[in-house]
Amino acid sequence: MAASMWNSVRALTRSAAQNTFTHPSALPSRFFSSQACRLSEVSPIEAAAAELAAGELDQAAEQEFTRQNPIVSQLVNTIMRDGKKARAQRLVSDALADIRVKTNTDPLLVLTEAIESASPMLKLTSAKKGSKVVHVPTALRERQRRRKAIVWILEGAAKRPEKTFEARLSGELLSVINGASSALTKKNSLHKMALANRANAQVSYNMR
Repeated sequence: MAASMWNSVRALTRSAAQNTFTHPSALPSRFFSSQACRLSEVSPIEAAAAELAAGELDQAAEQEFTRQNPIVSQLVNTIMRDGKKARAQRLVSDALADIRVKTNTDPLLVLTEAIESASPMLKLTSAKKGSKVVHVPTALRERQRRRKAIVWILEGAAKRPEKTFEARLSGELLSVINGASSALTKKNSLHKMALANRANAQVSYNMR
């Protein structure tokens, strides 16, 4: 007797559950399904907290990527003003997304190639030799080379006609790739001046 009653209750419960999830309109408004948990009762406050946590995770992943890539990190730090690093990261991210749309290629490869193409090998420093001032060519370290290229690219981007900073930056990076940027002109001019003043270069003959 008890067994038959239990079987009847279990059958009624199963049929009620199937009817409920077959017809979602039978569910209360605060009972909804999600990819994470389809059978749990979640309040709007908990849902908002989950969305906020997901956004924080995405932002943390983006910041981790920025820290791991030295070129992107240096570009962000150069663009940053008044300590607003998140805004600089968003501008760089939007510019890279614009490059992906325009070229259908990896924007990080485009960024790397553009900065390497505009990076000078030398700089000119002023030194006093006797009674006159001469220009001395000096080799640059890798980070110094990249910074010089980034500054030139940003200066060229500031003169472009696009309305947004992201569009100007992406357009200038593509101009460097196409060989039509003022950054390449500045680089070639600097190399010519360094070649003209090569006699003033301080060469070490220590072979140890």
